[in-house]
Amino acid sequence: MISKTNRKIRVVKVWLLLFIVALLPLLFGSTKNMPEVEAQGQTRLVLAFYYAWYSPGSFGPGLTPFQPVTPYFSTDTGTIQRHVNEAQSAGIDGFVQSWYGPETVNNQTEPNFQALLNIASAVGFKAAVDFETASPFFASNDDRINALRALLSTHANHPAYLRVDGKPVIFFWANWILSPAEWVTIRTSVDPDRNSIWIAEGGDTTYLDAFDGLHLYNIAWSGNPAGTAATWAANTRAAAATYGGYKYWVGTAMPGWNADLVGSSTAPRDRANGDFYRSTFGGAASSSPDMLIITSFNEWKEGSQIEPSVEYGNFYLQLTAELSAAYKNGSIAAPPPPTALPTVDPNIPPTATFTPGPSPTPGPPTMTPSPLPSPTPLASPTAQPDGRILYTVQPNDTLITLAGQFDVTLEDLYGWNNLLPNSLLSVGQTLIIGYTVLPDGSTPLAGFPDARVKPDGQIVHVVNSGDTLLLIASIYGLTLDELYEISGLAEGALLQLGQEVVVGSRPRPTTIGGSSEDPEAGLRVAEETVLVLPTGEATAVASFTPAPTNTAIVPPTIVATATETAVPPAAEVAAVATPLTAVPQPDPAARTSSLLWLLVGAVALLLVASAALILVARRR
Repeated sequence: MISKTNRKIRVVKVWLLLFIVALLPLLFGSTKNMPEVEAQGQTRLVLAFYYAWYSPGSFGPGLTPFQPVTPYFSTDTGTIQRHVNEAQSAGIDGFVQSWYGPETVNNQTEPNFQALLNIASAVGFKAAVDFETASPFFASNDDRINALRALLSTHANHPAYLRVDGKPVIFFWANWILSPAEWVTIRTSVDPDRNSIWIAEGGDTTYLDAFDGLHLYNIAWSGNPAGTAATWAANTRAAAATYGGYKYWVGTAMPGWNADLVGSSTAPRDRANGDFYRSTFGGAASSSPDMLIITSFNEWKEGSQIEPSVEYGNFYLQLTAELSAAYKNGSIAAPPPPTALPTVDPNIPPTATFTPGPSPTPGPPTMTPSPLPSPTPLASPTAQPDGRILYTVQPNDTLITLAGQFDVTLEDLYGWNNLLPNSLLSVGQTLIIGYTVLPDGSTPLAGFPDARVKPDGQIVHVVNSGDTLLLIASIYGLTLDELYEISGLAEGALLQLGQEVVVGSRPRPTTIGGSSEDPEAGLRVAEETVLVLPTGEATAVASFTPAPTNTAIVPPTIVATATETAVPPAAEVAAVATPLTAVPQPDPAARTSSLLWLLVGAVALLLVASAALILVARRR
């Protein structure tokens, strides 16, 4: 017969077992509500833009600034295999290939992309499409809609197609030839449930109503690549508050640039023995991108390729391998701005230029596209002494395309030029596309399209559609309380379109030497300029010199980059702005440590409870 004591001990054991079973979900189920180690996006993928429209006749003096070791046909599967192998050896995870649509007659980008996917699949490589909005095969938006539907129903389902967060990724080139509203219509027709990820090109965040993220294809114009990446990463992240959803930022790395042979408006950027590549790669990495993309693997006509060349051999592939490995293991740092600066003002973003179309292929293989007409080089805007920035209308210009190219609104173009929506443009007509000094005497603030610096040094944000107090605060690195204090607005104040909200101040620089009557004295500034921060403290930044009035200066809403100062560009406003991230990224080690302590505590609690229950049972 079982004694009364033993029976009580068994009862205690049963209760202990039930207690443990009940506690386990609390211990391990609690991790479900903890943030993931990786934020949405944050893939550490390294991609490269890839072009598949070459023939041996595409290369040579007068055609490309550098030459491949062996000229090739892009239709040759052996060449595609070699490119994939070279890219993988350099730590590149996938190609983003320019694509003219699903047409197969005179369009080798389609069959070549099919071949790329099949070759990539065999070795674990990835491939995605860079959708060429201005493809010669697209005569209307209906053509673009049909092409995107075909892409999503075919290639996007291939096992080698690039997917992020479980969705196929599509990059877009020249999306700015259509208005944001047109893209909303296209997206609604093609992918209303947002089952794919669309990445637009450029810095105009109004496109993020239809798109899921941004990248800057060309950053050769930037004198401070790290500042450029940080500024536009923050702008992209902040747009999520306006348009909803997660907004992906894709940082760009470039080895150099030389597109003089195709009439580019961007001045050549010397490679500086790899220093510019190191600077752009490190700058892109430091902006916490969701993906990092290289411009480019083989854009030979624009001189941005890293594919082995006669001039550099394998140097840039080897350098890519070093930089990719450092980025993926988290050891890469943002280097200082390169010493070899471009020959034009690095803070003036270039006007958009089209990627040259495919060259005709002599003889086999077939399926070679017809040569495309060369785009007319965009006339450079010219700043006037009165602050206006003028542009001369070129053939085929429309108000919509100009608004996209210069990142201004149609309403501004109408207002500045006394035009109506149905106004027609004529070649040679002069348009105002922005101001270096606005009519009220204020000036645009580099890196902040909606910010103006008043003559008295106050920095104001001009309220735009969709702005909220929280969004404005995040753009300038402020808390809501700081914004209320600086702006003088009451908590919960309503905003009006066009309202100017004070977000900081920048005292006017003091002159050095000379009399007040010296007309040149105003161009000389002190070595340090003191900026007022929201806390009332002051900080010193490197001096700046206003540009002469005969220099083409970026209009108020054209994509701008951070200037080369001792602190990030947002320090020129009320506080230092840091790149915004949509989801916090906890330290994995800290998370593991917390779980271990939780488990240790639970075990200790179980032991104490067991001992107490056994003691009670024995006493009875």
